[in-house]
Amino acid sequence: MKRAIPVSVLSILFLAAAFLCVAQEKSTQADKVSAKTIRISGTVGSLGKLLVSDKGNRIWRVINPEVLGGVEGRRVAAKARVNPDADEITIVVVRLLEVRTTAKLDDAAFRR
Repeated sequence: MKRAIPVSVLSILFLAAAFLCVAQEKSTQADKVSAKTIRISGTVGSLGKLLVSDKGNRIWRVINPEVLGGVEGRRVAAKARVNPDADEITIVVVRLLEVRTTAKLDDAAFRR
């Protein structure tokens, strides 16, 4: 005698297979962005969409520009995840760098 599989079990199996396909697709997108974070300093471009690094003047496209909102044209230090193939970074932490307008009193010029 054959047993029929209830429709609800088939629908659950179908949903599980669909979920696994979506999870696999998301993991391939996550593989493109490195899990390791780097420290980078540079100047923020217009609308926070670009970051020009101090080292080598490399231009990085920022994936999450809302993090850099309000700091356009200023120097920042950031921790970011990198996709080196596409020159893209995802900013994790951002910190404004101070612009020095006065001399340091412990400079060599003041040690005489």
